[in-house]
Amino acid sequence: MGFVRKFSAHTSALVIIIVIAATLAYAWGGTGHKIINRKASMHLPGAMSSYKADSLFYETHASDADIRRNNSDTTFNAEQWRHYIDIDDYPNFHSIPHDRDSLMRLYGYQRVKTNGMNPWVTETFVDSLTSQLQRGDRATARTTMSDLGHYVGDAHQPLHCTENYDGQYTGNNGIHSRYESTMINAYQFSITVHKDSVQYIDSPRDFAFDYIYHSNSLKDSIFAADNYAKAISGWNGAGTPPAAYYPALWSKCQNFTIDQFQRATEDLASLWFTAWVNAGLSTDVQESMEQMPNGFELMQNYPNPFNPKTELRYRISEFGLVRMAVYDLLGNQVAMLVNEVKPPGEYAVSWDAGSAASGIYFCRLSFGKFEGVRKMVVVR
Repeated sequence: MGFVRKFSAHTSALVIIIVIAATLAYAWGGTGHKIINRKASMHLPGAMSSYKADSLFYETHASDADIRRNNSDTTFNAEQWRHYIDIDDYPNFHSIPHDRDSLMRLYGYQRVKTNGMNPWVTETFVDSLTSQLQRGDRATARTTMSDLGHYVGDAHQPLHCTENYDGQYTGNNGIHSRYESTMINAYQFSITVHKDSVQYIDSPRDFAFDYIYHSNSLKDSIFAADNYAKAISGWNGAGTPPAAYYPALWSKCQNFTIDQFQRATEDLASLWFTAWVNAGLSTDVQESMEQMPNGFELMQNYPNPFNPKTELRYRISEFGLVRMAVYDLLGNQVAMLVNEVKPPGEYAVSWDAGSAASGIYFCRLSFGKFEGVRKMVVVR
């Protein structure tokens, strides 16, 4: 179960934290969390400029949640349960209820607790941030934004979203720290994040589950990369990896890892923005929406990840030619979903990916000068 596994895997890291406070080996490690918290602010709209300018504060406090961890605290709301969710410990985990009480009725208090509380803690922190913004408590809000960034970052680390979090069931023992800390520290300057826009999140809890499912879908790619790096470097897994191990590991993990950092920053900024909107800051919200397309929206597909069918919804406010197509990572068109003139309204389109391989795809909606893109994941 979660507590025993998580505690045993991080015992050595906990000792390091006690002895050398600057070294953090949880989730993305100190380096990864700093990148996510600092870069997320670039996506915020101009109306949130005062918070957008606090990127160095979010970076500085990116790992405060790790410092607070106390594995001797086993209460329901203990810090240690907040950093992960062993989502695949639940049978048919893509279909489990997202309501925590409903899940506990099915699987029991102890199993839900030790399997990790990340999506529900994320929801709670968005609610807390909303209240802080409503009352103008800037100091507390900045701290909550930093902590929220940590939990969002955790959930975008694939090995924080699986029961096999350290490769202990597949012969990849120790991959957790090799992937999230040593590799990221070595290749941190290769991680680029480009500016994008935020979106309002109707349900932060469901939103968190969506990106957790996506993170979980990447775990096998990490294990495969570890096996590849071992074969290339001639390492048998004992002792310190040879010099050739990490370049080989990065060569296989680079693309989806950089994508996870991009996703983490966008998703964090969207949750910050959602709290801003929910706080009722109407004037600032109107200003923040000025740079967004007025009356056009491409929603995230659901379910996501999926197999084999998913639904995409979009909204248009005037007559015009709508083109919606699906592309693979190489930019090849794999499906044309819509190519016709539509009247104003909201529409739903299904994509059957039965003939598509597992992996990442992009849905692009074009309408006049507006273009929206959503990432989708096919999982077999």
